[in-house]
Amino acid sequence: MAPAIGIDLGTTYSAVAAARPGGRPELLWNHEGDLLTPSVVLLSGTDEALVGKTAKHATKNVPGDCVELVKRRDDAPGWTFTGSRGGVRGAAEIQGLILRRLAEDAAAALGEPAGGLVLAVPARAGDAGRRALRSAAEAAGLTVAGLVDGPVAAGLAFRVTPGTVMVYDLGGGTLEVTVMTVGDEETRVVATGGDRRLGGFDFDGRLMEHVASEVRKLAGPELLDGGCRQAELRERCEQAKHALSRAFQTRLFLGGPDRSYTVEVSRERFEQMTRDLLQRTADVADDVLGRAGVGWSRIDRILLVGGSTRMPMVRRMIERRLGGVADTTVDPDQAVALGAAIAARDLTAGIARLVT
Repeated sequence: MAPAIGIDLGTTYSAVAAARPGGRPELLWNHEGDLLTPSVVLLSGTDEALVGKTAKHATKNVPGDCVELVKRRDDAPGWTFTGSRGGVRGAAEIQGLILRRLAEDAAAALGEPAGGLVLAVPARAGDAGRRALRSAAEAAGLTVAGLVDGPVAAGLAFRVTPGTVMVYDLGGGTLEVTVMTVGDEETRVVATGGDRRLGGFDFDGRLMEHVASEVRKLAGPELLDGGCRQAELRERCEQAKHALSRAFQTRLFLGGPDRSYTVEVSRERFEQMTRDLLQRTADVADDVLGRAGVGWSRIDRILLVGGSTRMPMVRRMIERRLGGVADTTVDPDQAVALGAAIAARDLTAGIARLVT
């Protein structure tokens, strides 16, 4: 039997994983040789669309034809995107293009179509949001076996044991914090909350503001004018943010017509300029705990999910509140997709208790 797959459609990056009967789940390589696929779509005036790294790079050349952060449009049902060469696409259609690309990459990696597909969905998504995601996938030609809440999927990947668990998911574009009770036979979401406009993208934006200010002092405003230069600046700042998760200082290089410019940034300075963003995530976590009726001391385990949890300040903040160690044993970029694949495998085996 072909393995089942799970897809995590992320705001900035997406992933697909497979789980064979009796085997461990694993992420699948995409057509560009990566495990993570940028959730970016390059649209032309025809029906052709490119998804992934190529589309992300194109934001530096043809930003008017590239769609990013489409999941942030979930609360705007009438939103559409019109490319510079015509063609109007809605958010559901664009999400469907990403999902189809992921499913096609999975089939290529496996050598056969998947035996079943489960999509991860935010725990706070209502019935309308869940139907919309399923419909987007089906309109793209995919057969969806079921949906699984993202934090529940993460729990499967982390192999959580019975207790009260918090899943703190800070991705590239959105934040979701969930408290759930895990039992031997059932996992129940007690409370969930989040912010679909708070993620690594916004931390990048603060760094962009700082670097732009420094560059203007050296070169004037014209170096950063235009969407193409802004896309290049964002890419450099995203890379610098990643570097600052591993080192205490890094340098950004920006090329001008006559010379290159260097801006140094320290981790301490980056944390200062984003302190309020981090506090917003803490406020969401406190609110979710309050609605769940538990305090930090009642949490048995905290799972850090989403690539932005790699920022050292995030882990420090969580562990300071918890008074213990957060669980980082599963790659935060992969956890939801891996768990969705486990749910898909269980579903094909007749175990559907966590899938809707």
